[in-house]
Amino acid sequence: MKKIFGFLLAAVLLVGFSGVTVADAAKLRIGAHRSLWGSFEIIADKMGYWKAEGLDYEVGHYKQGKLMRNAIIQGNLDTGTTGFSPFTTAISKGAKVQAIGVTANICAATAIVVPVKSKAKTLADVKGMVFANKKGTSTDFSFQQYVVPAHGLKSSDFPLLSVRTTERVAAIVSGNAKAAMLGDPMLEISIQAGQVRSLENLCKYDKTRMMHVGNPATLKKHPELYEKYFRGWLMAHKLLKDNPDEYAKIYHKDLVDIGTKVKLDIIKVIVRRLRSEVFITGEVKTYLNDMARRQKKMGWIKKTADFTKTKFIDDSILRKVAKEMNYTN
Repeated sequence: MKKIFGFLLAAVLLVGFSGVTVADAAKLRIGAHRSLWGSFEIIADKMGYWKAEGLDYEVGHYKQGKLMRNAIIQGNLDTGTTGFSPFTTAISKGAKVQAIGVTANICAATAIVVPVKSKAKTLADVKGMVFANKKGTSTDFSFQQYVVPAHGLKSSDFPLLSVRTTERVAAIVSGNAKAAMLGDPMLEISIQAGQVRSLENLCKYDKTRMMHVGNPATLKKHPELYEKYFRGWLMAHKLLKDNPDEYAKIYHKDLVDIGTKVKLDIIKVIVRRLRSEVFITGEVKTYLNDMARRQKKMGWIKKTADFTKTKFIDDSILRKVAKEMNYTN
């Protein structure tokens, strides 16, 4: 009997300790965009905001938001940033990825560029020339649906070279593209390097934004991880508002550490173009519905979702944390 009792006690203790181990071992897998809008993750990490919250995490770097969306759908990532367009196409096709906040408004940090010696003054001047962008992205959607029509042109007037952001400057310099869509930091870095010239940004055409997304399974199992995550993430947003020069200094160091040759003064210019908008508002949901309808007409999706009702939009954790921190947009 003693042996049986001892065995049962050992089993209970083992289960108890195993439960603690599993809880303690929960680690949030965070995706950071290589473009400027990934700087919030860089700041939260380098400033120790997440460590101060006791968050166990790891950060992976991605060259495209669509890659983070795919990683979440595949169960290989817990949170990251993707464009509104890749998010709506994913939901409309039945994929499981949840919108949990808006990363930022990037319209001022994204511009149409041409080679520095180009004589082009407007988009109409590069009609018929190869345009470098990434198919299916939010900037591609914005370009086709808002920018091109505003100039009385058609999408077919601009043959697309579909390449990632990190490859577009090379496409311009090599002559493989005569115009491109570039985002910061590559936008300002390439301008200062004398490689490209900006025609205009996207702000007068579209409120181009990035969506913060999460893994539905992890959100259900470990919502506490996202609370800790958002506290650190919002601290980064707060630093951008309160002390953009300090924000730029930290971001600059990270860029230099990964081999990007850029002066601090350039980064100070760049970070002031990033607009902090974090909540999923009614206007955002209406925009997503309109985007989905347009995507269907473009042939990108076969059916639309109602983004005012879908369960895959929920920024309640972010709002809860923001309220506790007295954080406002």
